[in-house]
Amino acid sequence: MARDARTSLAPGTGPRLARLRLSLPSAPLTNKPSRSASLQTELLHGQLFEVHATKGRFAYGRALALRGRGTDYVGWVPSRGLAESTAKPTHSVTALSAPVFSRAQLKSRIVMHLSMGARVAVVAEEDGYYQIGAGAWVSDRHLAPLSVRETSPVAVARRFIGQPYVWGGTGARGLDCSGLIQRVMDACGLPCPRDADQQERALGTDVPIAQITARRGQPCDLLFWAGHVGMLTTRSRLIHANAWHMGVVEEPLMGALKRIGGSGTPLRRVKRLD
Repeated sequence: MARDARTSLAPGTGPRLARLRLSLPSAPLTNKPSRSASLQTELLHGQLFEVHATKGRFAYGRALALRGRGTDYVGWVPSRGLAESTAKPTHSVTALSAPVFSRAQLKSRIVMHLSMGARVAVVAEEDGYYQIGAGAWVSDRHLAPLSVRETSPVAVARRFIGQPYVWGGTGARGLDCSGLIQRVMDACGLPCPRDADQQERALGTDVPIAQITARRGQPCDLLFWAGHVGMLTTRSRLIHANAWHMGVVEEPLMGALKRIGGSGTPLRRVKRLD
């Protein structure tokens, strides 16, 4: 099998130097140690990163998947966002963008926002707020223990309607088609690779395309085009993050099939979640 540069360390890479966690709300992972390099994916707060090399202000290594093995991603991230942490995450963020307050008070200063799926370690509780660090408190309505899982992928996906489309994005500031699916699967406790082609191989079981075009699909069926993925919300509606709308939309399935197919990219596979 050919080496996949997205998930395989570069030939000649040295041993692991450190295993750190992202302390910033999010951070770009790129294929070059440069601020101008294209975004490949986005790390979320609390995500582990194994450092194998450093260059200037960047660290090279492997971003470990938030859930499941075999879905890690390799690249460069800003070193300033990585920190040692012995606290193991206990909760994940359930709000699209959860404010982090300086005190356990509604009107206290907001120090940052965390995206859905970010991991935190709760160390104290006070008046409906969880403390996740020094001077960092989150409403208990915006966090859930890691053992708690959403039961409706469609309901989770619909929370993102209106969010901007950002190539490589996975968080509250914007996300791409596969980033949306990854956030949904993570919230439901399901391991999910990062990119659409990886998701096509890893998720669910095949369903004949004819069922979809005849409107006999099921909610949560995943539709794959070359480089694109979406999810059925009903037999006749599709939700996806896409560059045509520059955002996450839920739209009539047949219109989406016609538009995307008309651009020379026909629907090529349908997978049903097990």
